[in-house]
Amino acid sequence: MMYEFKVNEMAEEFGVHRNTIRNWINAGTLPAKEGPGRKYLMKFQDYQILCEKFGREPHFRPDSPIDPATVKPLIKADVEPYLLKNNSSTLTADASWADACMTCGTCASACPISGVDGLDPRKIVRMAVLGMDKELVESSWPWKCTMCAKCEEACPANIKITTLMRKIRGTRERDLVPGPIHKGVQMCLERGNNLGIPKDDFVFLCEELGQELAEAECPGFVTPIDVHGARIMVTVNSKEPFAEPDDMKWWWKIFYAAGESWTIPSEHWEGVNWGLFSGDDVSMKIIVGRIVDNLRRLQCKALLLPE
Repeated sequence: MMYEFKVNEMAEEFGVHRNTIRNWINAGTLPAKEGPGRKYLMKFQDYQILCEKFGREPHFRPDSPIDPATVKPLIKADVEPYLLKNNSSTLTADASWADACMTCGTCASACPISGVDGLDPRKIVRMAVLGMDKELVESSWPWKCTMCAKCEEACPANIKITTLMRKIRGTRERDLVPGPIHKGVQMCLERGNNLGIPKDDFVFLCEELGQELAEAECPGFVTPIDVHGARIMVTVNSKEPFAEPDDMKWWWKIFYAAGESWTIPSEHWEGVNWGLFSGDDVSMKIIVGRIVDNLRRLQCKALLLPE
């Protein structure tokens, strides 16, 4: 029993681009061949398996020659030949990725750095489900990734690609993590922020900026450091006080104009958690815990992060 379809119809049915369907056909992932009238033909069982992979029910058009009443449901033996076996990867968060990934390339088309040094999200997923953990952990690809999640947003199979990227990063030995990131995490743990700015220097800078703002544009403005009961606690990206301190004033002007109640903690004010980005769960939790402690200590109701 054959199933007949047009590329644009199937693309709409599965929520992907037309080119994705064509890529599946060209790669052999979708076992279809050209039919009459710019249509394609495939075995109905192959169409059922495709629907099963995407968690969808087969669609029967009114003009379809296939009678739904005569269609047999899939059994385990029908699907098993299409599943990858003996996956020994410790990186994949879900074993079903092996079956769900269609290698359609939608993720690669969405990735802003796809092709840089051969990077391809599709390859990374396939390598993971095939158990090529060592090659991925030693690769530079996961560290070129910006974690923007555009690949994951575009994936028609809903594979958690950013989760995979972070797991790969976290599997690497910490001493082999790219220098600035590893050093930043260690610095934050030791001194409270990624660049190691001393508490007294940070507080002095914030107070000085507040005085400049009061003299120039915001009469009576005083930088609110460690104000108990403020509504919003504001964290800071350490690159701003280190290299671009005047950029901090833009937030402050908005708060001043809105009459907002806010404060900055004098310690552990870092708002960029490199433990998160490097896959270092232990450090990430410590840094998050410090922020939560500040929220409780200052009795603030809301948190503002700079990222």
